[in-house]
Amino acid sequence: MRKSIGIIIAFLLAISLLALSCKKPAEHSVRVKNDSSLPLKTINIVGSVLVFTDIKVGTATDYKAIPEGKYTISGDLTTDEPFDISGTGKHKWSIVIADGGSVSLVDDGK
Repeated sequence: MRKSIGIIIAFLLAISLLALSCKKPAEHSVRVKNDSSLPLKTINIVGSVLVFTDIKVGTATDYKAIPEGKYTISGDLTTDEPFDISGTGKHKWSIVIADGGSVSLVDDGK
């Protein structure tokens, strides 16, 4: 009887460890959307290696992978207020740039 309980506990522990190891890491991607009235030549995501170039008025770039973290923007527009890329699962984010230098981060979902 004790041997059976030990086997059951070992089996449940193995299944629990397997389930935890299968948890997928968060996957994030980001793009820049130009809602301003001027084209943007360069937008750098400071704290990463991402650079977006030649963003025409009313368009958005393709998404690029980015790790979780806090970032700011430099280039044609500079921000001191960091934005936070975080969350579990898969997320697509848009950095929306509007007239007057207004910047917002929008979670586009999965």
